[in-house]
Amino acid sequence: MDGIVTFQRGFPYSIYAQDLGGALDDFNNRAHLVGNPNSGSHTIAQWFNTAAFSQPDAGVIGTSGRNILRGPGINNWDMSVFKNFEIREQMRLQMRLESFNAFNHTQWGGPHHNIADKQFGQITSARAGRINQVGLKLVF
Repeated sequence: MDGIVTFQRGFPYSIYAQDLGGALDDFNNRAHLVGNPNSGSHTIAQWFNTAAFSQPDAGVIGTSGRNILRGPGINNWDMSVFKNFEIREQMRLQMRLESFNAFNHTQWGGPHHNIADKQFGQITSARAGRINQVGLKLVF
């Protein structure tokens, strides 16, 4: 038997806004921070408090910091079971069953983090669910 277990905090990310009029010559202008982004519950419909951010005026750099929020974490179990069968003195067959995300925990992607996006603050993606594979290996 083998296994790999991963428990990880979510990746940090920043909140972006449009650069109105192109005055700052930067398409990744940060939004203004006008409230507490961590208030409320973390759901896939609203991962953070979207009302805590606003669009800065033209030529103004937003006040929100870099990587001030964290996305969803990871709870992943990869497991494998294998058995060796002796065929001859120096030849054996190995049968393997491998399962990635064995308990099929949902691993959410990051939220939309541009205030101009219609889905701002929502999580609309996830990593792959459980993947199983069977293999045979002849060792000689």
